[in-house]
Amino acid sequence: MKSPLALWRILIALVACLGPPLQYGLMVYDETLVSAAVKSVEFFSYFTILTNLLAAAALTAPLVAPQSRFAAWAEQSGPRAAIATYLAITAVVYHTMLASQWDPQGLRKVSDTILHTITPIAFLLDVALRGGQGPARWIVAAKAMAFPALFGVWTLLHGALTNWYPYPFMNVAKRGYPKVLLTMVEMSVAFALVALIFIALSRVRARVAPSHSEPLSA
Repeated sequence: MKSPLALWRILIALVACLGPPLQYGLMVYDETLVSAAVKSVEFFSYFTILTNLLAAAALTAPLVAPQSRFAAWAEQSGPRAAIATYLAITAVVYHTMLASQWDPQGLRKVSDTILHTITPIAFLLDVALRGGQGPARWIVAAKAMAFPALFGVWTLLHGALTNWYPYPFMNVAKRGYPKVLLTMVEMSVAFALVALIFIALSRVRARVAPSHSEPLSA
């Protein structure tokens, strides 16, 4: 019989894996081939989707391919702190800035709740319950900023070509480059600060329970 912790890991991995494909199906359903191709690019241009896919992979790999390099990477405190940072900010930004702007119904409501609420909370609880292998290095905070930075560059390039932006606060056509770039800087600071919090927690946890620690993770 599997332990409660093992069952918990299976459950949250399944839930995390459900959100992105459900959202994708809703986006391309009943679209023409060309329109579906455009929607597919837009689908992978949402930070929420990319972050949820990363979380789903990090939760699933240790269960289905525990000996793989990715599974070993995903179990380290550094990557887990970075993913927790992305999910935490995704949830906070959505619920404070975006949720009031639309009212999803039916399956869209289900998908929305999984992506912006259930998966972030589940992953943060998993980090709290299991921690990770070894205390994360402080440099992880700087490394964690690379992914959002690349996303920002892609968003600006893609938006310049298509005039489509995934989020209102990144809409250059309406806000202009100065305001959007300032928002990106502010969010970069937020990513770094939240990452530092998760890193600090991982280091405290490693000191409290040294027997569960591994060498410092990158």
